[in-house]
Amino acid sequence: MNPEVPDKISRPLASTSRRRIWMFRLLSILLGLSLFGLLELVCVAIGWGESQLGDDPLVGFEAIRPLFEKTTDGQEFHTSPARRGYFKKVSFAGIKPNDEFRIFVFGGSTVQGNPFSIETSFPTYLQIALEKADSSRNWKVVNCGGVSYASYRLLPIMRECLEYQPDLYVFCGGHNQFLEHISFENVRESAAVTAPALSVLNQLRSFRILQRTFKGAGDRKDNLAQEAGVSCAILPAEVNTMLDQQDGLAQYHRDDKLASQISASFAGDLRSMSKLSRQQHVPLLFVLPPSNIGDCPPFKSEFSDPTSAEIQSEIIFELKRARKLAASDLGQAITIVQRVAAKDQRYAMTWYELGQLQLTARDFSAAATSLQRAKDEDVCPLRITTPLETGMRDVASQESVPLIDADELLIRRCKNGISGNAVLADHVHPSFRGHEDIALSIADWMVSNGLANASNAAWKEDAVRECRDRLSALDDLYFLHGQRALRSLRLWAAGRAVETPLVPQADETNKSSESR
Repeated sequence: MNPEVPDKISRPLASTSRRRIWMFRLLSILLGLSLFGLLELVCVAIGWGESQLGDDPLVGFEAIRPLFEKTTDGQEFHTSPARRGYFKKVSFAGIKPNDEFRIFVFGGSTVQGNPFSIETSFPTYLQIALEKADSSRNWKVVNCGGVSYASYRLLPIMRECLEYQPDLYVFCGGHNQFLEHISFENVRESAAVTAPALSVLNQLRSFRILQRTFKGAGDRKDNLAQEAGVSCAILPAEVNTMLDQQDGLAQYHRDDKLASQISASFAGDLRSMSKLSRQQHVPLLFVLPPSNIGDCPPFKSEFSDPTSAEIQSEIIFELKRARKLAASDLGQAITIVQRVAAKDQRYAMTWYELGQLQLTARDFSAAATSLQRAKDEDVCPLRITTPLETGMRDVASQESVPLIDADELLIRRCKNGISGNAVLADHVHPSFRGHEDIALSIADWMVSNGLANASNAAWKEDAVRECRDRLSALDDLYFLHGQRALRSLRLWAAGRAVETPLVPQADETNKSSESR
């Protein structure tokens, strides 16, 4: 017998067996994909898994509760009592009148009118302005300003408000993006890897259904998404800021990677707002909020890691020396602080002190640059940063969303071109006149774009008069509450500030032509 014959016969048999195994595996994969494709077609046909605002594959909430609910008689919607810790009580008709133009304004405490309240907020003044400009319509401006609310928390509210027949959305935010930033910690490392894949998967309706099922599990942290290695930030139902926790300020440190991620997230939220408004045919307006850079020192400064303890001590010593020299030799004091800034360009307080000296020297352009740098190097950013501002402007340009720069608007009232206490009550909240200016600017934009008619040529003057008459008519208790809130805000900020200004403030007469 030839021993090679069985071997020759067995080789083709083994090869055929392997091909059958691979064919079986391939058919199994194709069958699975076809079933998945069939499921996707069914979802499309029935309308399941449609894209929704807030379908962020990396962020979810333990619960999403409606901001508004119907009154017991069913005649109105009003702010849910469960949400009034962060939102003021407002109401609007349950059945929208035919002649009503309904505007929803979204944002943080600036929109709400802090440190006072909605009676003197720009949404209230906007309604007054529109009533003076065009009395032929019924105007309703709904204040959706939530204390400490960032853009990602406002997205579900914006989506909810689609149910209430909006005619215009206004978004004014950016100051609160870092208040809960520690909540993003658990997605930072995985984001770079998972985000591209999740972005593709999120285009599939079947995946979105699965994703919402996971997110709807409330506070179950060990869900299937996490078991699959997908890290998702689950934020609490309500705001839980770091600064309201014990040693909250100590948790803030320089983190450029996180800051970049937050900026990108903010821009993504703005694009989601644009997409929603475009899909639902609701006009959208961005309002870039103002910041106090002239009279608000950094809330926390940190030296760069490479800066030695010896250099740190030298910087502090030189800043104190510049302070002593400021009264007798302002030019030399500025030179000293400029030299100090070169030793560590990330120490925020140095830039603030330099800006104050340049203000005293009436070099307003240089002062504005230094004070803006001080705000951006603040490692506890309670004011919108330049990257966030740039992100809003870029999205507005790319998405063709109109934008009103409220910061620039208020700066026009300042002789030195730097926003400070003369136009802002604290680090971010506008004065009464500041709210007037913002409201008039929005109303003027609406008139220019055909959303309102200016049948009254003197509507601006009439609106200002009405706003100030209403301000004068408010009782003493309103102002006492506001002043108490303002003192609390300033103490809250001062209690978390690491340094106090080393250089005397510039003369207030150089700062603005407006006091209130």
